[in-house]
Order: sequence, then structure tokens, then C-alpha cells
Amino acid sequence: MTIAIISILLIVFVTWFINKKLSIKICPICAGVSLTWFWMLFGIGYGLLSIDKYQLITAILMGGSVVGITNKLEEKYKILKERKKKVRSNEQAGALKKQLDDCC
Repeated sequence: MTIAIISILLIVFVTWFINKKLSIKICPICAGVSLTWFWMLFGIGYGLLSIDKYQLITAILMGGSVVGITNKLEEKYKILKERKKKVRSNEQAGALKKQLDDCC
């Protein structure tokens, strides 16, 4: 577990430093967690890390990534839903205006 925490912190600081140089911003915590479980999964898969010691922490980190991605998708979905609602109301207002113009 200590190795995972050190790995996450190291990757977070490296990502934070890289973000200062790049125009594209990457979430340092997301990168730290994702890259940590990725290298741990790789290590377990190739027999470099003990399954007994690293299986649980890898699964927890993977679950955290899934929850984070789901949260971001939910935010994007709400934004798209609001845009769609605005477009619909504009279309309805346009149709009503057209009916009023044709009426009189």
C-alpha cells in the first residue's frame, strides 16, 4: 500500500509540473491513480508483483477511476441536457411566433 501511495504522489507531482508547461491540462490526481493501477495491473499480469499483496489496492484504485469517469460523464450529460432543453424552448418559441405572424 505504501508503494501505491508513493507512486500516486510521484505521478501527481510530475503531472502538476507538466501541466505548467503544456496548454492542455490533465487532472493530476486522475493521472496518478490511473497510471498507478495501470502499472500495478501490468506487474501482476506479468508476475512481477504478488497477487496477494497488490490485488486489493489495484481493484480499489480501478474502482476509483470508474467512479471518477462516471462523475465526469454525468456532468457532461447534465450540460447537454440543458442545451437540448434550451434548443427545444427556442424551437417552440419560433413555432409560436410563426403561428402568430400567420394569424394576423
